[in-house]
Order: sequence, then structure tokens, then C-alpha cells
Amino acid sequence: MGASAGNRVAGLGRGAVRGDHAVVNPALGTVAQMARGFLLLIWGALLVTTLVNPSAVDGNAAVATAVVAAVYALKFGWRRLTRPLGVNRCYLCADGVAVTDLFGRIRDSVAWSEVTGVRQQAVAGLVVACHRVEILRGAAAPLWFVAPGAKPALVRALLDEGRRSGVLR
Repeated sequence: MGASAGNRVAGLGRGAVRGDHAVVNPALGTVAQMARGFLLLIWGALLVTTLVNPSAVDGNAAVATAVVAAVYALKFGWRRLTRPLGVNRCYLCADGVAVTDLFGRIRDSVAWSEVTGVRQQAVAGLVVACHRVEILRGAAAPLWFVAPGAKPALVRALLDEGRRSGVLR
């Protein structure tokens, strides 16, 4: 965790940070995930075509493989860069939860004492998988975020922290 993001979260009064996990912007994250998935499907189809009829592709498989490798390398590099900067993160704290935005600023936070429940929705398909999580807090608007992946560690850690704090069963 980056020093600036950790200091901002620690300054909220939510207690010690017990974990931080990546979250995605719903629109951009979903579009990027779908684009990577479709790219992977097209690449697979191109490789099958190359195996069936090698003369029909004329070297495009090597270019397509390089493009796929570059896209996934950029994804890995972006994840490595955003973690220390505190960009698009969900911080699970001893006394609450905080979520940062694309610039590493705290977008929203909630204390465990204010939480009335957690609602989650899983989306899993051939090219996209994510969980939309809403932390309910009485009459106030819920804190929500999207965790990437079919079985994100964030969802389990969030539920475990909620149970540990006595808010969730």
C-alpha cells in the first residue's frame, strides 16, 4: 500500500488497515475486461485456423500473439502500478471500509457500526466476471464497488471482517 493512500485511510478513524484489494470502475473495468476476453477468443480462433490451414493466415498468428501478450502485460503492469499509489482500492479496516477512486482519493467510507447489511451480485460469463458489492447503511446511500474476477478474495475478506466486527452473521 502506498504511503499517501495508507495515511489518508488511517486518517479516517477506521482503525488499522487489515487488507486492501483492487476494485474496478464499473464502466471502464467491464469494457476493458470484455475487450480482453474477446481479444483472447479471437486469438484462439486465429490459432485454430492456423492449425487447420496454415497457409490461410500468412504469419498473422505471430502478430496476434504479440498483441495478446502486450495487452496482458499492460494489465499486469497497471495492477503493479496502481497498488502502491492506492488507485481503485478497497481498504478493509478494523473499524470500517474505505474505497478510493481513480486518483487515489477516498471516494467513500463506512464504519462497521453504521453497516446494516451487505448485498452482492455476481456476474460471470465467457468474457467477463465480477462481483458488485453494496454495503448498506441505513437511510444513507450504500457504499458500492465492483470487485473483478469470478471469485474475488475481496468478497470473502469483506464478509470475514464484517463477521469479525459482529455486524454480519
